[in-house]
Amino acid sequence: MAGAIARAELTGVRRSNKSSWKWVNKTVIVVGVASVAALTVAARIYEQIYAWKAGLDATAPEFQTYWMHMLYAILAFEAILSAGLWGYVWLSRPKDLDHLEPREELRRVGVALSMIFVYVFAVFIGASFFAEQDATWHQTVVRDTSFTPSHIMLFYGSFPLFIILGIAAYLYTRTRLPRFAARHSLPFLIAVTGPFMLLPVVGYNEWAHSYWILEERFAAPVHAAFMLFAWTGLGLGGLLLQFCDYIYELTTGEAQSYEKGVPASDPALDFEQEHAVKVA
Repeated sequence: MAGAIARAELTGVRRSNKSSWKWVNKTVIVVGVASVAALTVAARIYEQIYAWKAGLDATAPEFQTYWMHMLYAILAFEAILSAGLWGYVWLSRPKDLDHLEPREELRRVGVALSMIFVYVFAVFIGASFFAEQDATWHQTVVRDTSFTPSHIMLFYGSFPLFIILGIAAYLYTRTRLPRFAARHSLPFLIAVTGPFMLLPVVGYNEWAHSYWILEERFAAPVHAAFMLFAWTGLGLGGLLLQFCDYIYELTTGEAQSYEKGVPASDPALDFEQEHAVKVA
């Protein structure tokens, strides 16, 4: 009975006013991905212009002008972004978690998934494009300082950016969704804190390359920690399963029940069978 009521409510909302109710927030995805992509393109253009022109000698005056000032600007931007984004998510948190309607809860699930999508996109940009670029740079140019053009964009630009987005998504679920507010999600913690640990590894990496392994090989032992924490992104798979179960419960009005580790009933499958009978 509860499942029928929940399904009727959600279906009625979609049919009555399709333009005013959407559970997937496309605006968050488009604005977030576009912003990350714009920052990536801008950083790459800046590197193209000034990396070889002013980024080969860290003791040169032009390096201070074009790269250290860029580093300071990036750190200031990230400080403002983190304070603004985290502060907004936290201070605007609602107080209605005890009496939340299914359609509003599903809408917030859509916003959370959209924020996670942007976070994953930022992680992909940092761990693929900028990381591979950094290795290529050091295989071509002699390492002379920790603040190389590629390091400034990778370690102090791209890494902190996806960390800021990941923490924002986690804060959103903790303050807007009852299931995630009640307890910490282990897969979500792994998917956010794992890539976060890439940043502390930077210090160890720089020390090792300065005093232990000077060459830049992809399989160098000092790079193993980067690989380990990058793999924690697989926690997103467990998080996806949690969200699937969450969506099933919201759209059917029934929670999954288990007997001896096996689902005793599948509300989603029951709904599909009911829908197939009606169509027939």
